[in-house]
Order: sequence, then structure tokens, then C-alpha cells
Amino acid sequence: MRFVMAMMALWLFLGSVSAGEGALPLPPVPADSYDVVVVGAGTGGCAAAISAARLGMRVALVEESTWIGGQLTASAVSTMDDVRRNRSGLYGEVISRIVAHYKALGRTVNTCYWGSDTIACEPAVGQKILSDMIAEAQGGGPEGTGRVELFPETRVTSAHMEGFRLVAVKGERNFRPLVFRGKVFIDATECGDLIPLTGARYRVGNCVAPHIDPEANVQDITYVAVIRRLSGDLPPELRIATPPPGYDDHVEDFRILVTKDGSPKPGTKPVNPVVHNAYRGLPDPENPLSVDCGRANTWPNISKTGINWANDVPGESGDQPGLSVRYIEDRLFRKAVDRQALLRTLQFLYYFQTEAGASNWTVDTTQGFGSFFSCNWEVWKDMPPEYASVLRHFPPTPYVRESRRIVGLRTLTAADVERNEKTGMAFRNFPSSVALGEYPVDIHGSHLDRYLEHDLGEFEHTFPKKWRPSKGVFQVPLEVLIPEQVDGLVAAEKNISVSRMVNGATRLQPITLLTGQAAGTLAAVAVQRGVEPRRVKPLWVQNALWQRRSRLAMEIWQDVPIQSDWWPAVQAASLYDTMPSLGKKIFGADFPMKRRHAMELLRRAFPGHFGMDTSAPSMEFFITRGEFEILLRMGLSAEMPLPPTAVYQDDLRGEITRGEALARTLEVLLAQH
Repeated sequence: MRFVMAMMALWLFLGSVSAGEGALPLPPVPADSYDVVVVGAGTGGCAAAISAARLGMRVALVEESTWIGGQLTASAVSTMDDVRRNRSGLYGEVISRIVAHYKALGRTVNTCYWGSDTIACEPAVGQKILSDMIAEAQGGGPEGTGRVELFPETRVTSAHMEGFRLVAVKGERNFRPLVFRGKVFIDATECGDLIPLTGARYRVGNCVAPHIDPEANVQDITYVAVIRRLSGDLPPELRIATPPPGYDDHVEDFRILVTKDGSPKPGTKPVNPVVHNAYRGLPDPENPLSVDCGRANTWPNISKTGINWANDVPGESGDQPGLSVRYIEDRLFRKAVDRQALLRTLQFLYYFQTEAGASNWTVDTTQGFGSFFSCNWEVWKDMPPEYASVLRHFPPTPYVRESRRIVGLRTLTAADVERNEKTGMAFRNFPSSVALGEYPVDIHGSHLDRYLEHDLGEFEHTFPKKWRPSKGVFQVPLEVLIPEQVDGLVAAEKNISVSRMVNGATRLQPITLLTGQAAGTLAAVAVQRGVEPRRVKPLWVQNALWQRRSRLAMEIWQDVPIQSDWWPAVQAASLYDTMPSLGKKIFGADFPMKRRHAMELLRRAFPGHFGMDTSAPSMEFFITRGEFEILLRMGLSAEMPLPPTAVYQDDLRGEITRGEALARTLEVLLAQH
């Protein structure tokens, strides 16, 4: 018995050791090796796993819960925070599948945000779509080696380092230890829980590890619930008969937002229940009534929605202290706050059924919530059992808005994402862009000056005074995915290297899917080329993203649609400024090219080469494809390979177009090692 106890003590000790505490060797437990290990199967984690598998990687996808999809599914935030400026890449794939799913049922997806061009889905549908995409990624890559192995209910507890390189993580599933060895690891957890195990520096609130102030602030959390209108009287078990504990403390907050006789207009509070339901309205396959949320007369037809408005926790105004950093750093405190958030939503649902007059609305029982991994209502001793039949249909996890954020090779600040409303683009262009964002800076909870990051130039007076849906797109550069020192680690989800303010614009489903796609692609390219992520050239990652039609440049050219053969090359030209456009909306990809312009292109694309004189009169002549090839061979050094091309279709005599010249240049650049 003493031997068993001693071994258990040793096991617990080993399990508690992280890189910063000495990184002892991992215990001899079953291990498997992967190209890429993704920790966290939220939106970013799923996108990373799918993208890496499509490029031929063997991927382990490790998730604490039984759900994949994170905020989109397990947290029931399934109304897309999308302002219609970038529906490309993997995010574009997801929403296309959502539209197709409901179209086959004769239903629409524009059921939310009081607008016609909006997208929503039920959490269960979101999970099915992501599951399908993971399944379809099996056998990806040129040799069919891609695969994703999902490990649900698995919590990572420690990391094994070799110097500054992460080489393995240890997890636990049903009290059984597991070890995952990998070439690249991606932290896509909801709270950035892998980062501190590696010893990598990170930000949380306005602190930088290891100097963490537990009383600093992060954004509020919300326990979203999916509710549905039933015909006739509610079943007794789905009606909340008595006020939940603490109800009187928050009922006035609910009355500020929605009342039975509230305003029928979204901009005036309190609103009535119909307007409330149209905010987070969801498609309902069992509802035959037409819904177009841009038409107010269809709002009463909405029969399914999410409670995600009056139930933030702590829910104080922005000029009051809010949720402390303890929520991220202390798992026991996190659990206690999660229960507060769950209770707040239960309180609102009681208010909605009673005082607000929505007596036939209750929890939706069709989403598959309440499995073994649930919101843990059943072990909450202080919760009266009378609420169990409602709570079992709450989602398994709350919506967590702010996470640990790695200190990366670059940290994106509010100044980097400030946009010119006239052009619809950020003032700053990042040539290393790997994703586009579009949401405004939106912090739920405290943005008092003492909780902002003064070292990044962010203060209360720089916080946006007015919330606007969007002023345009901004770019996420590759460097924010890569830690400043630790190798073998990439960040995704809400864990990328951004300031608190920028986190308010990068925490939403569209951009977490896109940055997750970028993280998975970066990891795969690093493995393919046998280098650390920090040694990967942005162009290698960008080209793989362009092949999946992920838009990385902010400009949109009317003559180069996303399906165009020249689209990747024109994206590259926009990012790297190798060729100017011919107009504000027209790039001119199909126009022939003069010799002088060809020389200017090659000089910009290959700095230090192509020093020939461009003043000769002959430089004003149009150049043929064959002549362009001769220029390439004359200007490039012998050690720079000139790969064969598929651009010209064996016709070298005709005049080369601007699009063809860019596509050929991109081929040559990608061939450089």
C-alpha cells in the first residue's frame, strides 16, 4: 500500500512540472507521435487541424470536453459575428455549408442581428459541419497521409521541453495518462492553458508573465442558452416555477434591457421580447414560417434564439472593475465564476418566462446538450434540484472572450488595426498577412485606464468612444502566431499575440476560424520544410492559404474575383507592392505589359537583382512571354532556380499580361529556398 501511495505521489509531482519548473522527463506512459498536435478543439483548433490534415499532416486534436467547435457550438454563440467584409477561406467554407444545410430544409440563415445579410446556425449543426470537414480532411495532402485523431475529454497537464523547444505534452483522459509527441504544437484552448506549461511569456489582462496581477481585469464571460418557443403550454419540467437563487439582485438589470411592453425598435431600450429574440435568432427546422431578419414584420416568426445580451458576468459597465485575471489563472475560481454565469442566465430565463411575458419560451432540448460532459449543474450542491430539468439543456461551456495571449514576434495593437472608413481598409498594410479581421474593438467589461496596456501605447483615452459595426478590414500578420522564444509552439484561437484592445476585435468566430486556418497551415509548412515555425517564410504560408481562397490583402479588385487564375498572384502584388493597380477598383490583370513595367516588377520582387537600364526607348514596347523569360534568366543568379511554368500554356510568342507576369513571378519566388 505504501508503494502504491508513493507511486501516486510521484505521478502527481511529475504531472505538476512544467517547462518553467525544470521540465523533468516525461513518465513512461503510452505515447504517440504526430506531425502536429492541436490542443483545444474550438473554432481555431478545428480550423488548424483541418488545414494541417489537408496538407498531409498527421494531427492529434486534443479537447477537454466532448464537443468540438468551442464558442460556435459548445458555448452556443452560433450567430456569426460577421460584418460581411471577408467571407473567404475556411470561414467561407463553414458558412457556405451552413447555408446549404438549411436551404435543403427550406429554411433561411439570416435570422439574427435585425439584418438580411446575416448568418446563424444551431450549435448542433455547427458541430456536425466541423465534424464533417474533419472527416473529409482524412487522406489529405499529395500522398494522402493527412489524418486527424480526436481525443475528447482529454486535459493537457504538462509540457516537456528540450531547451527552448516544445517536444511533447502530457494529458489525462478518464484518469489514464497520455503523452503526445509532435513536431509542432498549437495552443487553441479557450484560455490559453498550454502556453504557461511551456514557459513561454504571455499576456493576461494588462500583465506580462511572470508578473501576474490577479486583480487585473479580463473581459466578461457569458453563459449562453438556446431557447425555443413551444406551441401550447410548456411541460411543467421546462417551466421555471420559482425565482432562482439571487434573482432579486439582478432583475433590475433585466428590466433595463427587455420588458413585456418594451420598444419595437432595436436601438431603444428596453426592447420587447420580439426584438430581443431577433438579436440572436436561430434557424428552426421545425418552424415553417418565413424569417428574414432585415424585415421587422418577420421577427415574430422567430421561434429559436440565444440568451446572450443581459447575462454577462460580472456584467458591470466599462467604467467599473470587472472579471479578474484569477478567472484565467485559477481553475477553481474559473469554475466558481462559470456557475455564477450559469445562474445569471437561469435568472434571466425565469424573468423572460414570467415578467417579460414570454411564457411559452424555454430551453431548446434538441441541441444534444446534457451528455456526460455537461455544465456540471448536477454536482453544484447549492443549486436546488428543481432546476435540473432546465439546466441539463444548457451548453457545456460558457463563452470566454479573453484568454492568455502569447508574447509573439510581433504584438498587434489598436494602432495596427485602425481603419480608414472611406477606403474600408486599415491604415497599415502587413506584407506578412495571414488572415483578415473586420470586427471593431469591442471589450465586454472594464476598460478603465488601469486595466489597459500602457506599455503598448493603449490608454482609456485611446479606447473607441463609439461602437461601430465595422469601419473595414485589418490584417493579422504571421508573426503574431509565433512565440518570441519557444520553438515548436504556435498560437491560435484567442491566444495570438495581440493587445487587450485588439483581442476585442480578434475573438469572434470568423477571425478565429481564419487565424486557426493560418496556424494549421504554418505548422504544416514548417513540418514539410523541416524548419521551426519562426523560420518559415510568410509567402510559403500565404500561397497555401491562397490555394484555399483565403483573402489576405485588404483590396478587392473587380476584375480579379476570388475564382480568377490570377487571384493569388494579385493578392501577393497587393501585399508586397510589386505592381501598382491601374485604378481604385480595377487592377488590370488582363492588360499587356510594357518592358519597363516588367523590369520594375522584377526589381521589386527580387531586390538586388535586375539592375539593367530602363530608360531606352525600347522599354516602352510591350513584352512577350518569351522575352519575359529571357529577362528572368538574365537577371537571376545561377543558384536561383527557374522552375518550369504552367502559366503560358507553351505559347511564348504572345504579349504577356500583367496577371501572367505576376503569376510567373510568384512561381519563381516560391521555388526559392
